[in-house]
Amino acid sequence: MNHFECKLTVRGYELDSFGHVNNSVYLQYAETAVWNFVKVSGMMDETLGKGLFPVVLESKQRYIHELKLLETVRIETTIECSGGVLLAKHKMYNETTGKLSCKVKCKMAFVNRERIICDIPQAVIDYLERDTK
Repeated sequence: MNHFECKLTVRGYELDSFGHVNNSVYLQYAETAVWNFVKVSGMMDETLGKGLFPVVLESKQRYIHELKLLETVRIETTIECSGGVLLAKHKMYNETTGKLSCKVKCKMAFVNRERIICDIPQAVIDYLERDTK
């Protein structure tokens, strides 16, 4: 399992009619965190470079506290391998208040250019099994 985080700023076009982040945007934040992992882990060559793309198979969200315009969101993510898929758990915090805003759990796989699910690349497994504490 590996832990990492990224930060985003809430933008105006992400808001709903109540001035809060729209529910679907939290899924975009979760996906951004996954792509951040691909970038910071150095897995671009091991995945995209070999024609493999991470895709979400299913997700579950739990909305806890609102996020508003221009607030900074800190996304803490853990990713682990489990039975041929990746499990990503995201916790999204409002940086200003420190309050937990949302939890997102995703089950992901890698697909090739033909959209066929493939094994998780060994380099990704090795990276995730490193102790990052």
